[in-house]
Amino acid sequence: MTSNTLLLILGIHALALISPGPDFAVVTRTAIVSGRRAGLWAAAGVATAIGIYVLISVLGMSLVLAALPGLSRILAVVGALYLAWLGIQCLRSRGQLPDAPGTQAGHKAFVSGFLTNLLNPKAMLYFGSVLSQALKPDLAAADVALLWTLLVAESLLWFALVALLFSSRPVLAWLRARLVWLDRTVGAVLLVLAAKVSLLALR
Repeated sequence: MTSNTLLLILGIHALALISPGPDFAVVTRTAIVSGRRAGLWAAAGVATAIGIYVLISVLGMSLVLAALPGLSRILAVVGALYLAWLGIQCLRSRGQLPDAPGTQAGHKAFVSGFLTNLLNPKAMLYFGSVLSQALKPDLAAADVALLWTLLVAESLLWFALVALLFSSRPVLAWLRARLVWLDRTVGAVLLVLAAKVSLLALR
């Protein structure tokens, strides 16, 4: 796996993380309602579920690609289309936070964050499409471990930061007024990345 491919995946994942969605909603609400510690537990739950999805996607898709080498290009095109769809959704956003159920402190906050991500039907599609850019039939175990570690660490770092920030109510009020522009910026960048991925796939 090349460094350019790794940076591309981490960049796409970073954009997906900062775009408000169910994970963002549950971590922010937990931090606001139940406090900083509970918000950090929720962040850890989300990152744990992401780790499971990354592992399943990498191991499962590697086996499929080993049996069907030509599938890599198809998956890359599908991934580009999915990224483009995410970008369009962000551009159409009205800048509103999704609703999230009330959460409690401690292990319940962890479970809430974990299940929010794990039960999201779009999660496997997202990771499958993004990781298809890096997967090869002979992908080394060291590359798998590096990819897993960086994606989980990136997820945990972002959502922990979200929990820390939204423990303070003034921060949420400030961001709420600017979410529409954040979404539109993320949407534009996702469309550019989708074009880049599709061009790489069709070479």
